[in-house]
Amino acid sequence: MLKALILLLLATLPAWSMEEHATVSLQRFDKKIVATIDHEKGWHTYWKNPGDSGLPSTFKFSTPLTPHEWPIPESHMEAGDILTIGYSGVQHFFFDEMPGDLNAHIVILICKDICIPGEAKLKLKANETFVSSRVASAFSESDLRKAFIQLPKKISTPSGFEFYLTRTKDQNLLTLHYSLKGLKNTKLPHHLLFLTPFPQAPFGYKRESLFVKDDTLFGKTEIEWDGEYQEPVIPLPSSGSFSRPYDLKFLFNSPISGEVEVLSLSVKDFSLGSTALDTFYKDLTPYSRHEKVVDPNKVTVFFYEYLLFAFLGGLILNLMPCVLPVISLKLFGLIKHKNYPQKKLLAHNLSYTAGVLSTFMVLASVIAGLKMTGENVGWGFQLQSPTFILVMMLILFILSLNLFGLFEFSTPGGTKFGSAELKDNLSGDFFSGVLTTILSTPCSAPFLGTALTFAFTTNYAMIFIIFFFIGLGLAFPFLLTAIFPKSLILFPRPGAWMEKLKYFLGLSLVATVVWLYDVFVSLVDFDKVSWRLNLLFVLWFFAFFYAQKVSQKKIWQFLFFALPFSMTVLAVQNISSRPETLVAKVDSAWMPWSEAQMLEQKGKLVFIDFTAEWCLTCKVNKKLVLETQGFERLKTKYNLTLMRADWTKRDDNITHFLNSHNAVGVPAYFVQKPDGQIIELGETITLTKIEENLR
Repeated sequence: MLKALILLLLATLPAWSMEEHATVSLQRFDKKIVATIDHEKGWHTYWKNPGDSGLPSTFKFSTPLTPHEWPIPESHMEAGDILTIGYSGVQHFFFDEMPGDLNAHIVILICKDICIPGEAKLKLKANETFVSSRVASAFSESDLRKAFIQLPKKISTPSGFEFYLTRTKDQNLLTLHYSLKGLKNTKLPHHLLFLTPFPQAPFGYKRESLFVKDDTLFGKTEIEWDGEYQEPVIPLPSSGSFSRPYDLKFLFNSPISGEVEVLSLSVKDFSLGSTALDTFYKDLTPYSRHEKVVDPNKVTVFFYEYLLFAFLGGLILNLMPCVLPVISLKLFGLIKHKNYPQKKLLAHNLSYTAGVLSTFMVLASVIAGLKMTGENVGWGFQLQSPTFILVMMLILFILSLNLFGLFEFSTPGGTKFGSAELKDNLSGDFFSGVLTTILSTPCSAPFLGTALTFAFTTNYAMIFIIFFFIGLGLAFPFLLTAIFPKSLILFPRPGAWMEKLKYFLGLSLVATVVWLYDVFVSLVDFDKVSWRLNLLFVLWFFAFFYAQKVSQKKIWQFLFFALPFSMTVLAVQNISSRPETLVAKVDSAWMPWSEAQMLEQKGKLVFIDFTAEWCLTCKVNKKLVLETQGFERLKTKYNLTLMRADWTKRDDNITHFLNSHNAVGVPAYFVQKPDGQIIELGETITLTKIEENLR
């Protein structure tokens, strides 16, 4: 569509002399006609395939001339993540000469901050060797000979290069997969894609993606089949075989020869793609054409940097509201037993650490397994499950009843409130670590987003390593107190105050249940389940109350506990088998997010909030920043369009967008500039930070 509009402009605008930004000339050289475009510094024109934007130059002659390959172009990333392929400086285009007078009509689109269509009409007489659109000197034969020698040469398929074509099921979308083996400490020699496609109907090429593993470079390019727009229509064959072979032509940026060459690939058929292919690419390392394929020193530095970020992120999670209730219970147990021998404290804190680390490893296994099946997952994904939240609510509610004295139970603090010895409660510490980890995942902390993005976008082993270091950071304060027990002197001595603190901690668990209740309400049709859910909490309360305060008879206790237990099982089965979701709640001031909506808002300044009901950090940012008069002033001052993406329930579109912009969880905030450029603000925001990126 964009190219059609530019063509319309070229047809309707008056001719431009080109004298301001480019000089066009014709010259005879060695039985060839050379058309030269000399660009003003900072200005550029486009190659045959201009990339995401632009139009190629066109050369028309009164006598048809046979063209040689165009000079080697360069690719650039423009503002707004737009890839362009074109030329700057002096560029020579060669054609086989025909005798006699020659009229040339050359049309270009020349761009810098703006794009200007223009043309030059030149006449090279039979007795002339040079003509120009303005006063200029002819180019020397040595310059032209050097330029001609440097034109890309045709080659046969190189050794170690493999390719195949697949189709996306039920779509007119193909993918060309390719790989080149045997690369060691080498990089792509030219500022260009690995394979740059020549335009060829009915193949509509999208942008190339490159990956690397060991000494092999992998690439894939999606191709839209445009046969339905041809005359006559050419449908994509359901048999997987084309009626005739197609020769697809590419500029091959060869790491082997160090040259840019012309490579033709003959395709006769295609196979149906699968999610296994997507999983295969996810296990590879994304590759930048500007970096070495193998650079061990750089990889090592980044690796240790991400491990540090993971550890610091886990450490900061101890201060996040998601985990404070459970962390406080653990701390409560440490204070009560601060005078115990170091060996005992170490055993219990190691048990807590084991609970944290083992749960992180289970999470890593689940994520790796889901990614292997082609699923997109992110940080805190389990809180998108109403079944999981229901179970968590009941567990925390029952723990709060323990703290209120309705029954004696090993709590996550690693102790029984009573006369029980600490040595009997290693399992309580382990459970505390499990619970802390589960509750920590809705929270995002500084450093954590960077480490998680690295883990989710590299190989499966890295997911486990990064998660291990997050867990180590989360458990580190308790490991520290076990190794250096004298640090506990900073905490007050045990006493009667601890009984009152016990009730306060019970209330903190109830507050956590209320938060999870709010999340649960946002995931299910509350009108259909509200009375069952409320009755469930009441029955569990009365079961423990009856056992503690009314009767010690086992048969009655069994009956009182059997009813809420049975209802819980039925509720879990019902929610799992028939998940009923609500339409996401959206503030009227905020537009529901979608990538299509983002495109429609191009030309406007847009602020985008990625959030979820289960994300406490999101709620804190909302109260401290997004629902303040200061943010309202920014909205008015910059005429902001507000857009909100609700990730409370699973949404693959949101997951894919976050992953593609180096975020794996919420909160995440973005600014879209009028030109389409997307700026990531990260997971922590301030009014100052937002305004700096709006200017």
